[in-house]
Amino acid sequence: MTALLTLLLLVGLARAVPEPEEDLDADGYTTSAGDCDDLAPEIHPGAAEVLDGVDNDCDFMVDEGTSAYDDDRDGWTEDGGDCDDGNPLSYPGAFEWTDGLDNDCDGVVDEGTLVYDDDGDGWTEEAGDCDDARADVFPGATEVIDGWDQDCDGRVDEGTTAFDDDGDGWSEEGGDCDDADVWSYPGGAEFADGRDNDCDGEVDEDTDVSDDDGDGYSEADGDCADADAARYPGAPELPDGLDDDCDGRVDEGTTAYDDDGDGWTEDEGDCDDESRVVYPGAPELVDDEDQDCDGQVDEGTVAYDDDGDGWTEDEGDCNDANAFIYPQATEQPDLLDNDCDGVVDEGTELYDDDGDGLSEAQGDCDDLDREVYPDAPERNDGQDNDCDGAVEQYTGWSCAAAPGTGAGAGLVLVGALVARRRRRRVTPPGR
Repeated sequence: MTALLTLLLLVGLARAVPEPEEDLDADGYTTSAGDCDDLAPEIHPGAAEVLDGVDNDCDFMVDEGTSAYDDDRDGWTEDGGDCDDGNPLSYPGAFEWTDGLDNDCDGVVDEGTLVYDDDGDGWTEEAGDCDDARADVFPGATEVIDGWDQDCDGRVDEGTTAFDDDGDGWSEEGGDCDDADVWSYPGGAEFADGRDNDCDGEVDEDTDVSDDDGDGYSEADGDCADADAARYPGAPELPDGLDDDCDGRVDEGTTAYDDDGDGWTEDEGDCDDESRVVYPGAPELVDDEDQDCDGQVDEGTVAYDDDGDGWTEDEGDCNDANAFIYPQATEQPDLLDNDCDGVVDEGTELYDDDGDGLSEAQGDCDDLDREVYPDAPERNDGQDNDCDGAVEQYTGWSCAAAPGTGAGAGLVLVGALVARRRRRRVTPPGR
């Protein structure tokens, strides 16, 4: 049984082996080997596809890989303008991608994308070009007044005269004289900073460091009135009620100032405003100066002849307010010491010359004799001791008129008067 089965198997295998197939076009491929045209030796699997409308490589595609075939099935052949027929994203009119390829087949790679410098200014959008359609717009470009952001910093026209660069509300076209300084603009407050803060063409005017009045000094230099060119340190002081030289004093050194501090100015009559003891009404001193400014020197002092009698108190005038009183003046019966000898009315009728207690005015008929005065005891001496006009002669306890009574008595009276006159000192006024 086994043997029979083996015999039958061998017979079947012998019948199943086909006869060898013939390669009709001798191109190395038979029909069963995939030759889709075994009569054309240029057609077989792996043959080069040529532009002939025939499937040369027997892959069931005609002219694939040639310029007439749309290899990437994007609808375009190379003959139709597809610049990369192996990439379905590349064909004429395709959207340009940022992929380093010429997607739209216009000969330019990545144009219109962020990595392409579309305007030829050297900058792409990816590198910071904020308008890649304008060659004058790119990072670092010069900003001009046109309403565009040339330098791509997010600001428009900055750095130009139309832009408020410092943010103070004013542009250069609006009058800002320093658009990099927020403290400088028209009408700004002027500071002492060496800048024209208010843009009026002047620097630091009306501040302490500016010479506002043009006198060469600022307030910082000591000018106490920088709006008045006549007032500055060292200026001539004028009698104007102002501190012209800025030393803190008003009108000093002028006729309107009390230079010596005595309460009087030259305008008020001070004749020496450098001396505190000289002013109108000052006490006069013995110093050859006119202290009270009345035009007289030392008047009212012991060195001045106040009464014009030729004598001063220093020279012995005991009353320099009376021209009739001075040394050697004639003594007058006026209860004054006219001759300044310390004795009043001596040698006159009012003075008791002999010290008997009575003067001639009081009836002393011989004021040089202490034993002669009214009611004096009468002596037997040929004198009228009691001044009763009679010369009594005593005889024992009685008395009688002296011989010569009558005419003789008259002669005696005359002699007495002459003697009294001789006793008086007669001295002319003056020396």
